[in-house]
Amino acid sequence: MGEKSSSRCCCCIWFIGIIVLIAVVLAIVFTIRHNKSNKHPDDGADIVPLPGSIDKNYADALKIAMQFFDIQKSGKLENNKITWRGDSGLEDGSEAGLDLSKGLYDAGDHMKFGFPMAFTATLLSWSILEYGHHMDSTLLNGSLISSSMLILLPTCSISRLEIRRLIINVGIGRKQCLRRELSPRLIQRLQGLRLLLKRQLRAMAAASLVFKQSDPKYSSTLLKHAKQLFGFADNHRGSYSVNIPKVQSYYNSTGYGDELLWAASWLYHATEDKTYLDFVSKNGDEFGNFGSPSWFSWDNKLPGTQILLSRLTFFKKDLSGSKGLQGYKETAEAVMCGLIPSSPTATSSRTEGGLIWVAEWNALQQPVSSSFLATLYSDYMLTSGIENLACGDTSFKPSDLRKFARSQADYMLGKNPEKMSYLVGYGDKYPEYVHHRGASIPADANTGCKDGFEWLNSEEPNPNVAYGALVGGPFLNDTFIDARNNSMQNEPSTYNSALVVGLLSSLVTTSTSLKSFMAKRTFNTEGSNSIHKPKIPATEKRRDKSGKRVDDVFHSVRSSSCSSNHVQPNLSFTVHSLHSTSLADLYSPRSMSLLIRSSYLSQSHIQPRNSKPSSHTNQTPLKLVFLSSFNHNPLVSLVNKRNPTMQPPTFPPSMTVKSSLIDPDGGELVELMVSESEIKLKKAESETMPKVKLTKIDLEWVHVISEGWASPLKGFMREDEYLQSLHFNSLRLKDGSLVNMSLPIVLAIDDDTKEQIGVSKNVALVSPQGDVIGSLRSVEIYKHNKEERIARTWGTTSPGLPYVEEHITPSGNWLIGGDLEIFQPIKYNDGLDHYRLSPKQLRKEFDNRQADAVFAFQLRNPVHNGHALLMNDTRKRLLEMGYKNPILLLHPLGGFTKADDVPLDVRMEQHSKVLEDGVLDPETTIVSIFPSPMHYAGPTEVQWHAKARINAGANFYIVGRDPAGMGHPTEKRDLYDPDHGKKVLSMAPGLEKLNILPFRVAAYDTVEKKMAFFDPSRTKEFLFISGTKMRTYARTGESPPDGFMCPSGWNVLVKYYESLQESDESSKQQQAVV
Repeated sequence: MGEKSSSRCCCCIWFIGIIVLIAVVLAIVFTIRHNKSNKHPDDGADIVPLPGSIDKNYADALKIAMQFFDIQKSGKLENNKITWRGDSGLEDGSEAGLDLSKGLYDAGDHMKFGFPMAFTATLLSWSILEYGHHMDSTLLNGSLISSSMLILLPTCSISRLEIRRLIINVGIGRKQCLRRELSPRLIQRLQGLRLLLKRQLRAMAAASLVFKQSDPKYSSTLLKHAKQLFGFADNHRGSYSVNIPKVQSYYNSTGYGDELLWAASWLYHATEDKTYLDFVSKNGDEFGNFGSPSWFSWDNKLPGTQILLSRLTFFKKDLSGSKGLQGYKETAEAVMCGLIPSSPTATSSRTEGGLIWVAEWNALQQPVSSSFLATLYSDYMLTSGIENLACGDTSFKPSDLRKFARSQADYMLGKNPEKMSYLVGYGDKYPEYVHHRGASIPADANTGCKDGFEWLNSEEPNPNVAYGALVGGPFLNDTFIDARNNSMQNEPSTYNSALVVGLLSSLVTTSTSLKSFMAKRTFNTEGSNSIHKPKIPATEKRRDKSGKRVDDVFHSVRSSSCSSNHVQPNLSFTVHSLHSTSLADLYSPRSMSLLIRSSYLSQSHIQPRNSKPSSHTNQTPLKLVFLSSFNHNPLVSLVNKRNPTMQPPTFPPSMTVKSSLIDPDGGELVELMVSESEIKLKKAESETMPKVKLTKIDLEWVHVISEGWASPLKGFMREDEYLQSLHFNSLRLKDGSLVNMSLPIVLAIDDDTKEQIGVSKNVALVSPQGDVIGSLRSVEIYKHNKEERIARTWGTTSPGLPYVEEHITPSGNWLIGGDLEIFQPIKYNDGLDHYRLSPKQLRKEFDNRQADAVFAFQLRNPVHNGHALLMNDTRKRLLEMGYKNPILLLHPLGGFTKADDVPLDVRMEQHSKVLEDGVLDPETTIVSIFPSPMHYAGPTEVQWHAKARINAGANFYIVGRDPAGMGHPTEKRDLYDPDHGKKVLSMAPGLEKLNILPFRVAAYDTVEKKMAFFDPSRTKEFLFISGTKMRTYARTGESPPDGFMCPSGWNVLVKYYESLQESDESSKQQQAVV
């Protein structure tokens, strides 16, 4: 057990290490370039002309954009300029005797990630090196800091990290809300975080360039560690997220090759050490993806690397013809040619409004990053005297690249079909419902641990304006939905802000001569003429609470701006620790703490919440569980053979909006029906096999597996699959990918059956009616620990759990797993088989109806008008998002249910009446039965329900209050928190392809006399009618309020309960006669 714990914890140390490496690179870049004189490196020409005229629009936008970094600060806020922001995360690191409260929150939720933060720091560094003079000439007005001071914010916090053995104990949430404390685990084995090291390396490298002139000691320290960490990363190649599967849901790295090249490029710029130039030359063919232009993002650094190395061919005469750089230069030219609209090789990945558009999630990242690279390349051409860019048979000038960049910036700032600025605070119209916790909750609100979602779902605009936030942006059809729960379009991030700061800095003046890499720079904190050099505090000896020495090799060289004890009075940014973890499962601006114990430098584990897409794969990433829970699969190292050099997508083709037919889990829908040509032989063979008699619920699981609802599962689980599902809620495939599998799908046998099977490798499956329906092949038999299974699945072993009492308790003490084959489709002959559409049949029906979105809604109760209101409103919202034909999959559960639930046949009749009465549109609704048995296992089971809908072809899933829940079997309370189901789905591993739609609570409006969405301001005017209360109405013959349910549907329920009463009375009469 100790070895397993260490194995899990090793991922943490590597994650931290990779972050450090990236930071180092940024530091190096800044230091080196700032040390340059104002003469060109080769020809000595003086290129420090005064800036040209200032573009007021871009200057105003730049000033606004810079404010977002103030908004994102955590910890104790010194000289706070944001009136609605308060202190946060103050206890982070407190148990280790350290202050890890500082830094920047990553996006709209209270989380910090080193991986994208290093990208943010690198971008700011690059922007300052090239356009710092533009920033300083437009920004320094007494209220904003200089560009050099800005970069201290992320880099100081990165530079304080050190890779050592760590013992980490993380608590989640406020102390009074703490659910559990995780036992300390020793991080011993270094494996898996090389990529994050590379990113932090780049960060330090870049930052070192910025500070080389103004703070050479700090610069040299950053550069020193950048070199050390690069060597470490190169010797331990790999992607950090491969070894930390849980982080794949948030910031998944799809390759490490681009990171190595990016780091080496910055190190060469920082050191001019030919070793790093040789590295990019020798490794270009393997990692450079030459000839395949791609998109620049936090995940894909290749375009940035190509532009950065092209810079050398422009400005270093001895490298202009370098063969080792030729592939980078040619691919950089291809990237540029793809951006110019009139180019013969122009990408078609554009909206009709002219915006570069690659992905639904955070759509503005690619156009802004591409525009920044375009202005850089344009200015490189102008500064070096290159007049033309050849794109096929057509030549373009640097001004064409700049024109493209301006078009994207103008679109972002309001020249778009929505006539909306996507930069909050700029212009007259900008998003008012930004997905940002601090902005959406009133500053004086007294929020508890579970109160935040009240504000998330509020229909009022944000009470606080997140000035400078660049939101995700429009859909492919140029539309935008300003909704707080629309994090796909309406969530800002620090890396978006870094990109927009770089772009606007490059466009703010008509001057196109690059000076920052060559010109001497100083800190300017009080105005355009005031010079300040940060003080270097004396070496400090720090001790934890126990008095033990805490060695911090970086601490002694921090700028005073990195310490809360040495804050410059006129600075709007304070530099602090980068990686503290905050409460991710609560929508509250103050509900954060991190508890860490460490014998050395401590670092918080990363706790993600919202999904961020991978720019390499253009896929919506996973939404997985809290990383510090250490629910890491120990089998990963045995099966994870992922290609370490995953290539980014090719540039030219346009990415289209995904249809409803998203890929099933594992990439291929499983169907386990024996072919007609083999049925006779297979049946004959099965007669010779040992027999396993199935229960009714076993047969339902055979149905589920055979049709592919559980894809890629191909049979009842063997022991390794069972353990992964039971303990990790997921399965790790042979290619290293992860799929959700929260419920174990197993077949139990008793002692007699086990003895009968003996050493046989194949068994025949016999239906409850006695028919041989299929077989299990290559079987494995293992112990059925019922108590462990029940406790892990339901979270309790209390008596009275319906599925347990019906199926698990009476089952055998052994489980048998193997590959399933069935001889014919499973039929129930109950008059409802025509409703039982398989995933393959559903996908075909979606195609027939030309659906471009499918939203699934599961229920095990009759449909009332509140359900219908939600489903119709969802379709309306999807239409507003730009989908043309969203289809509703009304998908009632058709397997085992508890005795007091309304039977399936009654529910199906009621559903048909709802469609007949036009409450739901039959043209846009498909009613089908989901054949799975019901566990009533709350958040654990709701993941299974969502996963099965992915395989059915749905890309949207409506999740309601207390999904799959029930009352506690022995106590008068809910067994599960009603809100945990939807929260878990937003984090669950393996559900990255599914868009979770929040459930808007509907209740009966006693004023309007109809079902309506609940209005918290009119609480007393709403009546909540639960499923239990609805059944009571029908059973007692009492009519519900008018407008609660369509009359014909209600009559179906009344007749059913009347028949029960008649049956009860008949039974009583018979008993009386007897």
